[in-house]
Amino acid sequence: LSAASDYEAALDAVRRFAKEQIFRVGVQIIEGTLNALAAGPAFTNIAECSVAGLLAATEKELALTAGRIPQGAFVVVAMGKLGSREMTASSDLDLIFVYDAPDDAVSDGGKSLPASMFYARLAQRLIGALTVPTAEGMLYEVDMRLRPTGNKGPVAVSLESFSRYHATESWTWERLALTRARVIAGSQELGSKVAAVIRGALTAAPDRAKILADAADMRGKLFAQFPGKAPWDLKFARGGLVDIEFIAQTLQLLEAHSAPAVLHSNTIGALNILAQVKAIAAEDAVALMAAAELELALMQVLRIALDGEFDAASATPGLKGRLARAGDAERFDDLEAKLQNLQMQVRAIFEKRISAPA
Repeated sequence: LSAASDYEAALDAVRRFAKEQIFRVGVQIIEGTLNALAAGPAFTNIAECSVAGLLAATEKELALTAGRIPQGAFVVVAMGKLGSREMTASSDLDLIFVYDAPDDAVSDGGKSLPASMFYARLAQRLIGALTVPTAEGMLYEVDMRLRPTGNKGPVAVSLESFSRYHATESWTWERLALTRARVIAGSQELGSKVAAVIRGALTAAPDRAKILADAADMRGKLFAQFPGKAPWDLKFARGGLVDIEFIAQTLQLLEAHSAPAVLHSNTIGALNILAQVKAIAAEDAVALMAAAELELALMQVLRIALDGEFDAASATPGLKGRLARAGDAERFDDLEAKLQNLQMQVRAIFEKRISAPA
């Protein structure tokens, strides 16, 4: 980026960097020189680096006309797989943008803008920097649906609005999603304030019955929309990654008020701490972590190897062998049996801790 001659060159430079690094990690996974489970943090590091670099370049470009907001600050909050450090080669970016500025602040450039408009424009330009096709192609898709009030809300929200919303208005599903939130770029001082707001929302005294009922209802609606009936639908299958995430996030909401240490943006990390504070039985945590590790590792391979869905009946022997190695199984048949057994255990734990079977 330091060598880029202008803004367009900076966009191209980040795309070259990200694509080269994503390809490098993918090759290491397929060749077996990198543990597939380690790919999530690797892909996440690439995305975080790209976001931070493009934020700086975008702020510099906007300052040429609009200047900057005196005493203003802006941060990027990662959600979803980016927040949990579980990205794959094809993951999009779930983002929230938060700003803070003095009352009635305006930018100091030739085209002066009020703070709300300035930071909305900065956020929109950053989204464009991440998504627009250039001579070097696409970079990432960006999903903003997890911001306060969803797609109807402003693209960048003030710290005051963000704090008030999560203190008084956010729904259970939004607080579940918030368990994976991390500030990844922008002002360190504002980032600390945003992290404190997130922690406050997650450690509020829980309405246990409502949280459990809402979680069960949301999972039922997801299953109706995405009926993952085959074991190889690793995300939506009964006992798949969505079930594991629901368990981890729901238990965090239930326990964080009395044990804030359970808050961890990574699914496996959260399950490990939940077991340590005895919020979940040790044997259940072991089964959930084993299932998460297996399904995440298999998903990494499949996201690199295939564009569409995986069909075991038509899969090549080479792909089956690579999946078996990623799943620490001697043969593909052994891997399928292992996967199905762990998914059965996960579903039983889900029904025990969250809801009865539908």
